[in-house]
Amino acid sequence: MKQKGQSEETNNGTVDDGLTLVLNYLRHQNRPYSATDVSVNLHNKVTKRRQAVYHALQKGTDENTLEGVVALNDHIGQLQEQLADLRGCAKRARAKLTALRATPLAFDLQESISQLEVERETTLAILTQARGTSVGQVDEKDRTVTKRAMECWQKRVNARRQICRDLWRRCLEMVDKDVTREELWEFLGLEGPSILT
Repeated sequence: MKQKGQSEETNNGTVDDGLTLVLNYLRHQNRPYSATDVSVNLHNKVTKRRQAVYHALQKGTDENTLEGVVALNDHIGQLQEQLADLRGCAKRARAKLTALRATPLAFDLQESISQLEVERETTLAILTQARGTSVGQVDEKDRTVTKRAMECWQKRVNARRQICRDLWRRCLEMVDKDVTREELWEFLGLEGPSILT
């Protein structure tokens, strides 16, 4: 006779098969489930009957020991140091990339050079047209002759300037003290500002 709460499946062994099926499922999934979840996930191969929580016994691993925890802690510390180093390296690389982006590219420089050469040619053409002669290089001999002539004329200009200043001082000595330099300059009918002080 059938007892209350006992099914016919117990006699056939299907209940034990169901328990084995649930146990294998839980070992495979490696997490606890309620009876409803297990029944749904096994596509109703096992009925729920009473609500119960199934779990599989798990063997402890070596990682859970104190030595394993210490080793993991050391490994985490090493990884954090590596992470700090890598962040510094990434920061330096970003700074270098920013500097490289700030420098002009060779293509841009070549384009600027070409544009400046065109402007130079245009300016030389306008200058040549304005002068009426072609612009050429001055050889060393002509440059030396021109430099000597310039020095000679500069000496003459300095000598004349000194003579003019001496004459002006003598004129100021001969004039009354009441007459200012500007008045004398104007009285003599000289043009331009009084350079001689």
